[in-house]
Amino acid sequence: MAKNVIIHLPHVGEDHVRWALADDKGKLSSAIFSGTFEEAAEKVEGKRATLIVPGNDVLLAEASVPGGSASRALQAIPFALEEQLADDVEQLHFALGGRGKDDVYPVAVIGRDTMDTVQEQCANAGLRPTEIVPETLALPKFESDEPGDASWTALIDADQTVVRLNGFSGFSTDTDMAGIMLEGARSNLEDDASANMVVFRTNSDSPLPETQGVDMETRHCESRLSLYASGLANAPHINLLQGDYSPKTQFDKNWKPWRWSMVLLGVLCAVLMGVKALELRQSANQVKLIDQQIEQAFKQAMPGSRLQRPVKQIENRIAQLSGGSTNGFTSELSQIAASLTTQPQTVVRSISYREGRFDLDVTTDAIPTLDLLKEELKKRGDLSMNVLSANVEKGGLRSRIRIE
Repeated sequence: MAKNVIIHLPHVGEDHVRWALADDKGKLSSAIFSGTFEEAAEKVEGKRATLIVPGNDVLLAEASVPGGSASRALQAIPFALEEQLADDVEQLHFALGGRGKDDVYPVAVIGRDTMDTVQEQCANAGLRPTEIVPETLALPKFESDEPGDASWTALIDADQTVVRLNGFSGFSTDTDMAGIMLEGARSNLEDDASANMVVFRTNSDSPLPETQGVDMETRHCESRLSLYASGLANAPHINLLQGDYSPKTQFDKNWKPWRWSMVLLGVLCAVLMGVKALELRQSANQVKLIDQQIEQAFKQAMPGSRLQRPVKQIENRIAQLSGGSTNGFTSELSQIAASLTTQPQTVVRSISYREGRFDLDVTTDAIPTLDLLKEELKKRGDLSMNVLSANVEKGGLRSRIRIE
């Protein structure tokens, strides 16, 4: 029985995917379906799912990091590749493949905005993919007959060409541009090395890339998904769900920083309610019971601490965890909420809080609206707002802003 679901997302941000079931050997065992993320999620439930994202959204590279573990390499690689990247490394997500010879790691680089969009689409539909893989690394990989020769794989579907070069490199582009990029890859080979490429075409009439010095063998391919299923089952690839985007890290990041704050806040509420009950009942027995409950809750929330002034102790602990006074967070959040209500055309997609600053992902109509929001914040307190990015999207402007 098939256990894997292969899902192809042609364009990030659009609610349209294609999917099919596949067995462990990479053979499709169902028809190919097309629909929304939510429809795909219904079919995925209880099965292992791999989401294939567009290759032109992912840069494939290599970086050498001598010695150390993969986790340390992941910290160093963004700076090792910094000169090759157009965007700031803080705006990018890096995922690693297995370490190769001479401590060289294959690296997949994708914008954090793109990863955030993909994860948001999955979360909204209730889809939890086990892997997210760029389509360039979902293609099969063939071994060369001669050491040093290049053995490449290409998929031509309509007017798009996806190419997997040796190892973990490759690209996705228009078929008209594929020939130029293949010639560039050919020029990087040794002078006496040859280049062979197996070209899969979903339509036998599709033109081949125009290039010199590359021997091509053409094969028919029923669909992208059938080829991707084969490649994923039989060739190495890089899972983008690493680091900040691994399922465990996502859970820890969203829950653990606030766990003890919420526990302590709950204890504080219990204490205040206990004090109020004490004032109303004026009962010695009730006082004793409440004191016992306070002591038990205090020991659970702050093990090893001596119970002296529990309310003050808990308030101080909350302030330590939140980086300021106990009412600083709620006051600042209230200012932000009040300012946003003055700009109803601005919709908050997500909000995060860390080390005294709020990061918001919003959709609005235009840049001047962000300026008005900034002025509203100034009127209400000492919060300042900076626009980290602003991109025009269909129907409006998507922006990431920081308030601190």
